[in-house]
Amino acid sequence: MMSSKMTEMQIYDKFADIVAASLRVDREKVTMDAHLMDDLGAESLDLIEITLESESAFDIWLPEKSILDTAAEVFGPDVLVREGVLTDVGKDLLRRRMPPESAHLFEGEVTVKALQSYFLTVRSWVTLIERLRQYTPTTCDVCAGALKADTGFRMLCTACNRQIPLRSGEELNRDWVKQYYDQEYLPSMADDSSSQAVTGTSA
Repeated sequence: MMSSKMTEMQIYDKFADIVAASLRVDREKVTMDAHLMDDLGAESLDLIEITLESESAFDIWLPEKSILDTAAEVFGPDVLVREGVLTDVGKDLLRRRMPPESAHLFEGEVTVKALQSYFLTVRSWVTLIERLRQYTPTTCDVCAGALKADTGFRMLCTACNRQIPLRSGEELNRDWVKQYYDQEYLPSMADDSSSQAVTGTSA
């Protein structure tokens, strides 16, 4: 069974092996900043293969949608994106969700197309895998036995044979977005409304 703790470099090394094998490219080409499609020649079917191989190798369940698509379902239309460009709310949400080194992506006008391109870099996948690994259980919560990967996005206890389902990346993304919506976005909207009301009264 895979260790519960993996460094970013360990995840990168393993993911790079998967990408190199799937795309039949030299391992040295799979750098952190490499783009799976533009630099390494991946096509849609290749991305599906890389997804499946990564889920098996890392004991995770990758989301089918981007964090932005999931967030749009919570926030509704035109709150995060207008005419293909991120709003200030959209920038703030993604800035909080993504690693600090990606902060430069949200300077000035940011198009969804450019952001989608970033999501196809090796670095973006490594970051996502690292985040999801935090939610992969390693011991049984009933008998404390060690867990091993099972079929159907489950872990199996090697001691008591209890099956423990993995939480999907989709579910984890939605939980995070809802928390942001309730704790950050709604209070800020309430504050703005209060300020406008005060300004309107005093005018």
